[in-house]
Amino acid sequence: MATEPSSFQLKPTNPIRQDPPGAVKTMPSPREMHHAHIFTNEKYEEMIEFYKMLFNAEVVAVHDHVASLTFITYDDHDHRVVLIKRPGLKPKVPNSVGVSHIAYCYESLGELIFIYKRLKESGHPPPQWCVNHGNSTSFYYTDPDGNEVETMMDNFSTIDTQEYKRIYQFTEAFGETPEADFDPDKMVALYESGVHDTVLLDREEVRRMRLEGTL
Repeated sequence: MATEPSSFQLKPTNPIRQDPPGAVKTMPSPREMHHAHIFTNEKYEEMIEFYKMLFNAEVVAVHDHVASLTFITYDDHDHRVVLIKRPGLKPKVPNSVGVSHIAYCYESLGELIFIYKRLKESGHPPPQWCVNHGNSTSFYYTDPDGNEVETMMDNFSTIDTQEYKRIYQFTEAFGETPEADFDPDKMVALYESGVHDTVLLDREEVRRMRLEGTL
């Protein structure tokens, strides 16, 4: 990997796909949600450390000419989060319009629990909400500036999660969303005691264990 501008060699462009004129005939949907830009100020360094830890990520580039920008990635993309320091910006105003949160999907309950334990050990405040939505399991955190970040996983295949939301979620049979809220420490204890993921990710089981006080 090049570490100095003088050692960098330009390569020919190589897009994922090349559409000739007229090939695109309908309004396209995004291939993915690529990255988020987050304005910050006094907690710029804290924000960098938080997202590096949360995503097990690395800093790809830092730009300090016009403004301070830190580009962070957790995969083979050039960046997934950009933190931008804007002197003069005031702290986030609670209960204001704007983006509610950004959700990041993980592969397993074990990964969500590892993240929870790592953040707890670092002294970061606990998630303000943990819930089984039926088609997903979610931990909602706030970053140092008060922005909400969701770490979550799909409880079924992507097609089945979509069908769950289309047909079942928010129906009378589904019940109220908070009925499947859970205590993260109790979730960790059950998981580490050997209770199977298929039970801990089942909303009906979560509702039952919550009523019993075990979750």
